[in-house]
Amino acid sequence: MADNEMAEIQQRATAAMTAAIQAAGQLAQVLIDARIAQLQRAARASEEQARQIRAQARAAQQADAAVWRPAMRPGWWRTAGTEDITRVWRAASTWQHVDPRARQARQVVVDQLAKRAGRAAEQHEPVREPDDIEVLSDAVDRAVHEATERSRRPAMSAEAVRDRQERMAAEVRRAWPSGQRAERVLGCEAWGALAYTLDQAQQAGHDVQQLLRGVPNFVDRARTPGAFACRVVQDQLDGRIDLGTVRRDRSQETAENQAAHTDPAESIATSNEPAVTAARAYPVSTRDAVVGAKTGSDAAGQAPAVKAVEAGLDSPSR
Repeated sequence: MADNEMAEIQQRATAAMTAAIQAAGQLAQVLIDARIAQLQRAARASEEQARQIRAQARAAQQADAAVWRPAMRPGWWRTAGTEDITRVWRAASTWQHVDPRARQARQVVVDQLAKRAGRAAEQHEPVREPDDIEVLSDAVDRAVHEATERSRRPAMSAEAVRDRQERMAAEVRRAWPSGQRAERVLGCEAWGALAYTLDQAQQAGHDVQQLLRGVPNFVDRARTPGAFACRVVQDQLDGRIDLGTVRRDRSQETAENQAAHTDPAESIATSNEPAVTAARAYPVSTRDAVVGAKTGSDAAGQAPAVKAVEAGLDSPSR
């Protein structure tokens, strides 16, 4: 095959990858807006409904983390195709404002595609800070608090709680002896939830120091450092983060099962359409959301897509 033919194929492949990445990124922004709107409506409805929606947001964040996490390993890129990459991009883009790990995974995609596709990933549109993103961040962090509260044993005395927090504070300072990480986490409003989680883990025979070393160094840059550290520790305890052995991630199995039941109308479409590629990457089967995200960047154009995504978020299967 002539060099110019190879160059043309490479150029077309790069263009297709770029379009797929852009479609997945736009879809992620629609999802963020839809979830924020859902949280705001739930907050106006009742505290119980708000609690349920916050729990759903936390579960969705965990499921998406199972999607982007494998891309952090160099070996994953040896077999990753366009669909795999757009799934990671969509998942990481959805939570990059809430989870520093997602932001890091997104940068890995940029770096890898810069090597693979002639810097295709650098052509994506600038990331905007969604309106009221604090609502989504707060929802995920509060869900951590609420889950911890629900799992707590009968009330302890103030002295017992103080003793637990002092013991766990010593563990935190030992794990992070330098910098501001320890003090920022200990001074966070979510410190009580983290202390409880660490204490329960220790009683169950887990190495608290190993759990804390599994928390990324940038924990002090999270919106709520204590809640973020608690999220990471809980992920490790649930087997969502590999501590040196290969584990099968339950949330990844769920995502694969959902993919196996994709809307037949989507599977008929040709796989070289970037919007369809992004649609298959999205956990809720809806072509309307993809089309709306791909073609409408203004508020009027996004409205139908947001409604379609919200319908998917409200689905019992979500």
